[in-house]
Amino acid sequence: MWEAIPTAVESFAQNTHIRSIVITGAGHEAFAAGADISEFDNHRATADSAKAYDAATQAAVLSIVDCDKPVVAAIKGICFGGGMALAMSCDLRLSSNDAKFRVPAARLGVGYGYDGTAALVARLGPALTAEVLFTARIYSAAEALAKGIVHALAPPAELDALVAHYNSMIAENAPLSIAAAKAAIRAAISGSAEDRRRAEQNISACMTSDDYREGRTAFLEKRKPRFQGR
Repeated sequence: MWEAIPTAVESFAQNTHIRSIVITGAGHEAFAAGADISEFDNHRATADSAKAYDAATQAAVLSIVDCDKPVVAAIKGICFGGGMALAMSCDLRLSSNDAKFRVPAARLGVGYGYDGTAALVARLGPALTAEVLFTARIYSAAEALAKGIVHALAPPAELDALVAHYNSMIAENAPLSIAAAKAAIRAAISGSAEDRRRAEQNISACMTSDDYREGRTAFLEKRKPRFQGR
């Protein structure tokens, strides 16, 4: 599954008809319950096999972070371990009000991966990340909202409508502007000179785009803009 994610994300990123990407679990019981512990003896028994496994998860997470389009996690039920790492790599997290969140690495003797930890620090700050990792406790959806783990809650039957509402708001806006914003956010978090150059390129591209002209024209004509992503 981890190895398939980058290819899927890239295919969506290249599709000009797609304005945002939604990641969700199959069914209603879990967004993702984390790694299958029974497979650890096959896939994570040694330092080398664990390193290979971590490389696959890191590639998946980075494909989401690097994607120019906004990625939304639609979370129902259990969101534990690697599932929480996946959710935290997304730009927005929308959750059912019965969801539960946890990183149980410390209860399994697992060293939580650097990229997963960095994603937690970037989204939640070091203090809350320390609490999440040190205690390995379960957070309710209400606690997750209060602590900034998720952006909004809805009853399970209404989560799809909440996700559709957010996607509709995203789709009404200029894709190049959103890509520039995502790149700038990443650069601000990473402090990387390369990330900043990428962000500045994206920002400059907005100023010479057809969408920028459309936005100005629509404002003057008092109508909704029709952005094309170019």
